[in-house]
Amino acid sequence: MNKSILIGIAAFGGLLLLVSLLPKGEVQTDDLPVTESVIITLPPDLPTFPMFSPAQITRVQDTFGENSRDVSVGLTTIDVDRELIHDWYRQELNSGGWSITNDRNVGGYQIIQGEKDNLYTSLQVANGNTPDEQIISQQLKVREQ
Repeated sequence: MNKSILIGIAAFGGLLLLVSLLPKGEVQTDDLPVTESVIITLPPDLPTFPMFSPAQITRVQDTFGENSRDVSVGLTTIDVDRELIHDWYRQELNSGGWSITNDRNVGGYQIIQGEKDNLYTSLQVANGNTPDEQIISQQLKVREQ
């Protein structure tokens, strides 16, 4: 018998032996990363601010200063036109007793700012990671009374 054939048979036999020794139907998952779902919410003691309701909160940063509390919020929405988002904020601010203090285009971004009593908000909308995604960056401020 040819030497190459003998080596091939021995190698194939060793492979069969190895496969037969492996545990059947078991998969070891100890080293697989576990991902957890985290739901991001606004601080429960934060006063009510107009925030685009179909959007999902993706980021919240809450800081306390000497004279105010500043909350930076990131919102993401899909399949909504940027102008519709701007119009929604204008309508909510106007109908909710807020005063729009600024509504202008700066560098291609529409910035809308409003005030009501000791509350202040500012927002802008930018393109997201996909063509149908919009990212809203909104700043919320609660000033000491």
